[in-house]
Amino acid sequence: MISSEQRVEIEKFLISKKLPLDILLEIKDHMILQIEDCMDNQNRSFEESFSKVELMWRDNFSLTTYWMFYGREKLPQIAKNMMKQRFNILLYKSFLFGLLFLALSFLMIFLSVSLESFKIYFVISHLMFLLAAVLLYFFNLKFKNYFRKDYKYKGQVNYTLYQQNLTLLMICFFGMSQLIMNGGEYLYNFFKSGKNLSVITLILLSSYRLFLYLFGIFGILNFIEHKKAIKKLQLQN
Repeated sequence: MISSEQRVEIEKFLISKKLPLDILLEIKDHMILQIEDCMDNQNRSFEESFSKVELMWRDNFSLTTYWMFYGREKLPQIAKNMMKQRFNILLYKSFLFGLLFLALSFLMIFLSVSLESFKIYFVISHLMFLLAAVLLYFFNLKFKNYFRKDYKYKGQVNYTLYQQNLTLLMICFFGMSQLIMNGGEYLYNFFKSGKNLSVITLILLSSYRLFLYLFGIFGILNFIEHKKAIKKLQLQN
């Protein structure tokens, strides 16, 4: 059996690889099982077994970049693979919800009797979007430290793989505020005013709105997953 001191040594090794804590603990459990198996079945010491297992994992710890969310910051290959797998699921859900939200805006153009009534719908629907993010934060104030990007486990690594993306909520918050101030007037006038307005401008504005919806929803989903992961980590401790 591996001692508590040896477990700490394994954890320190994984922290040095800059793995978020939730990923770190998953890998730590796998490595401990492999080390114990090597010690029991091959009659090796802990040091020899640890070196052998570390060699098996070495390619997974090779450094790479994940420009979409980490820019030029280096992270282990295994962390990138796990993040891509989980983020792609969230991005897909966010895209579908964002597309639905955009489609409802277009539908309301034809259901609204005037620009003023459309503006009321537009402002209220987008305010509800912002309110959802605010309420999520408000009802989870006891976890507020964990929502900070600079709040790290032992001052070195993020608590979860989702922690890096929480700033998206603030970015999309300001972008959504700009949309509310605009009131969707161009969108309404393109279809209802009869004026010869630019299709290219409509496409660009719609793409910008879809981008904000997508990453706003993605930020909210990251927030929820981050909270779930934090609660799981607290139970493990």
